Amino acid sequence: MGHPITGSRRAVLIYSFVWLVISATHGVLYHFVLQFPASVVVADALISNILFGFLGLLAWYPTRYIPFQKQSPFYSIMAHVVAGLLVLGTWVLLTVGILNASFSSEENYIEFLNATIAWRAMLGGLVYLVLVLVYYLVTNSQKLQERAQQEERLKGLVREAELSMLKSQINPHFLFNSLNSIASLTMSNPDEARDMIIRLSDFLRYSLKHRENEFVSLKEELGRMKDYLAIEKVRFGEKLLYDFDISEECEKFPVPTMIFQPLFENAIRHSVYESVDPVSVRFACTHDKDFMKTVISNDYDPLVPSMKGTGVGLQNVRQRIQLGYKEKGSVHWEGKDGVFTVTILFPRIFI
Repeated sequence: MGHPITGSRRAVLIYSFVWLVISATHGVLYHFVLQFPASVVVADALISNILFGFLGLLAWYPTRYIPFQKQSPFYSIMAHVVAGLLVLGTWVLLTVGILNASFSSEENYIEFLNATIAWRAMLGGLVYLVLVLVYYLVTNSQKLQERAQQEERLKGLVREAELSMLKSQINPHFLFNSLNSIASLTMSNPDEARDMIIRLSDFLRYSLKHRENEFVSLKEELGRMKDYLAIEKVRFGEKLLYDFDISEECEKFPVPTMIFQPLFENAIRHSVYESVDPVSVRFACTHDKDFMKTVISNDYDPLVPSMKGTGVGLQNVRQRIQLGYKEKGSVHWEGKDGVFTVTILFPRIFI
């Protein structure tokens, strides 16, 4: 934490201007009230105030390194009293010594100067106290700003940790299902198993590549989702149909990596698995000035009992959207008239 005055050019100018105003007021009063010569007035005003202004800068250091303790204020008060006495003693000795040496021939002024040492010291003590209070206010303000910045950094770290945890929950789930599928094909259809391994390799390479890059374009993300659906289509054949309807504007929109994979996995798990008829999985995207809206929908038979699951996929996506977009995005799902839809709103403010 640097000096609040010397660390800023603007603060130095303001501080210097304040002391020049004080010096001018000092000089005017001496000239018109006490009728001293102009040379004496100017010298007294400039020497005493410039010296105090310089020594007043030193009051920052006891304020900075001797924080006021509410539990034991005696130590802090005594430390400031000692520091204040040193500053005031130095100021009075230098001011009076220089002025006595400079205007020894002005008997009236020298008599006045020596007679007013006590009230000069008291007035200087008051000004010193004001400076100390100002320094404490500045110190507390800087500490509050630093604390707020630290809290914001901690919140960011927590958010990143939570997002990493959520992503780590998705990938093993998908990998486990894919490896099971490949294992079941190795004996019955080695060629399809090999094709699935190649696609799975490309898909996992994408996942690892963007592990540290939270956002990618929708076009890139959906390219990998098509790989995922192609892997599943090897297993289900014509039972699985899928269609994508996106505009060029939507393709450029940044989205969290792997955000759609658990939704497509959900659609397959709860519809294609349980159906004997072809099931269509559809992806559509629209946008306006504030949001991009994506809708993933799939057919399902409401009369067929759904496979029980842990609900990790949908809740995971909702949490990632809330964390990644600071609760400005939303995820909503519903099943109606044999169609299950998941709608995600991505706020444009994060582009």
